[in-house]
Amino acid sequence: MMRRTRLLALLLAAWGALPAQADPALPPAAAVRQALLDLPAVRAGQGEIALGEARQRQLEAGPHEWAVTLEGQRRRTRDEAGGPDSRTRDWAVGLERAWRLPGKAALDSQLGQEERALAEAAAAERLHGGARLLLETWFAWLRARERLNQAEAARASLEKENRAMARRRELGDASELESLQMEAAFAQMQAEHRTREAELLAARERLQQLFPGLPLPEQVNLPAPQPITGSLEEWEEALLAQEPALRQARLASSRSQLEARRADRERLADPSVSVRIAREKDGEDRLLGLTLTIPLGGSARQAEADRSRAEASIASEREAQVLRETRAAARAAWQQARGAWQAWQASQDAAARMGRAAQLQARAYELGEGSLAEMLAARRLAFSAELEARLAQLDALEKYYRLQIDRHKLWDFAHPPAPEPAQP
Repeated sequence: MMRRTRLLALLLAAWGALPAQADPALPPAAAVRQALLDLPAVRAGQGEIALGEARQRQLEAGPHEWAVTLEGQRRRTRDEAGGPDSRTRDWAVGLERAWRLPGKAALDSQLGQEERALAEAAAAERLHGGARLLLETWFAWLRARERLNQAEAARASLEKENRAMARRRELGDASELESLQMEAAFAQMQAEHRTREAELLAARERLQQLFPGLPLPEQVNLPAPQPITGSLEEWEEALLAQEPALRQARLASSRSQLEARRADRERLADPSVSVRIAREKDGEDRLLGLTLTIPLGGSARQAEADRSRAEASIASEREAQVLRETRAAARAAWQQARGAWQAWQASQDAAARMGRAAQLQARAYELGEGSLAEMLAARRLAFSAELEARLAQLDALEKYYRLQIDRHKLWDFAHPPAPEPAQP
């Protein structure tokens, strides 16, 4: 319990030492810290640490304990000469314990350390998973906000145009076809606006249910995404060195190897030593005895050793699989983050060109050189391109922050910030 308290204090101290979160796209660091600590999964991680510590103490103490035996009896001795039978009281007291053979205690101590380290790695993975979940739900909420903001801007623009068209229709300066086209476009945007409102409510509800204490600001100013520096190999090495799931797999494999060695030692059973003191015939006879018991190992112990070796082999293959999956995920995350930054730059250029095209089409319609349908189509494409650029910006930011979380440079409790990869 004392060790858990110290560990939690160290975690909180590490958080206090972190710089204040100045990125306007993210919630405040203090709020994130509290939201993560309030996650049931993260609280369960503290229970896993307690479980690992208890398991360590259990293994270090060993499976054997002292046993006390008490024995009482009445003795009746027949008198062969025909006299009365003699009756006496006898009693005995024994103390017994099995002892671990040399080498077993050392292996048990190593297993206890592995159990504790595995529990701490599991707690770190829960915290890491919580940070990833918070980032995912936060950016889902930001995307829903952005879609609604764009829908509101498009609806406001069409609403203004629709009122102007209605006025022109009253004055006989617009055809019925143009009026119907404008009304249809406005109604379509109204429907999209309602859809975006529902999406935002759903995203906000999920975020608030998962992280109840996390504040949701009225305005979020998105910074420009940062480019990914360093080579793929450097990022891959850094991500693999920090990945909690891979560390768990490696610790589990190491523990299984130790368990196999321990089970192999257990084929030779531990001997038991007992001391017995007895008093018989009302104290006429007094006995002091020492007993050594050596169990003979059989097929069950051999089968247990074979089972442990098989489990160690499975754990080793599982570690290799996790390493392969983690390596693939690290490389994919780097490629996606780099591609998202490039896509954001391209989408900005596309949005600017679409916006200019919509302005020219609107001017052409005012001069009678284009149709209303062409103007509405161009404006819709411009709004869509602007939305895609904003979503691309959010996507690039999220993937960049995800890399920082995986490298324990963002929203991390216990690890110091890792150095940035070298410039290419």
